[in-house]
Formats: sequence, structure tokens, C-alpha cells
Amino acid sequence: MKKIVLFTLALMFVITYAFADRNVSTTKGFSANTLVERGDWKIYRIDFIVTSTTSSFTVYDSLTAGAGSDTNVKTEGGRAVSGDGDTLDFTKKPLEGSTGLYLVVDNCNVVIEYE
Repeated sequence: MKKIVLFTLALMFVITYAFADRNVSTTKGFSANTLVERGDWKIYRIDFIVTSTTSSFTVYDSLTAGAGSDTNVKTEGGRAVSGDGDTLDFTKKPLEGSTGLYLVVDNCNVVIEYE
């Protein structure tokens, strides 16, 4: 009986550890162009609210704004009316990059959940 209890406890620990493959995500807000993360990254969710007319943001897989181009754009968003916003949910299939997570922001507030 003692062996069964120990085996069950050990199995519970192994199963919990085995399914903990996703690292703890970080959630941060941005209102200006910035290098968010160097190297590999994943985005699970983006929330944004525009602060003036014709506002937008773009996510690049690059280390600088100058290195951002049509070939390494991962997603973008925007609205034409101040106060509008939206949520982009990538939890089922995260956006991924390998160079760096660079965010270009034009008149909006962007909140990113990433790792």
C-alpha cells in the first residue's frame, strides 16, 4: 500500500512538470517604438487603443525600426477614430519570431502578452 501511495505522488509530480512547457508570459504596455525582446519570442495576445485619428502599430521580427520591412512584419493593427481599440488573440497559435520583437507605435497604446 505504501508503494502505491508513493508511486501516485511521484506520478502526480511528473505529470504536472511534464505539462508545464509554456514559460511564464509577460504582459507590458507600450506607447512608443521599442525593442521589446531580443532573440526568440512568442506573442499570445495584443490589446490596443488608439489615442488620435489614423493610429496604428506594427510588430516586426527585427532589432531596430530601420530593419523592419515587409518581409519581417508579423502583424499590425490600427483604427481611424480616437478611443477605438481591439484585441488580437493568438493563444491557439502564437506569433513567433527569432531575431527580436520590435514594436512600432503611432498614436496608440499597445499591451502585449509575450514570452
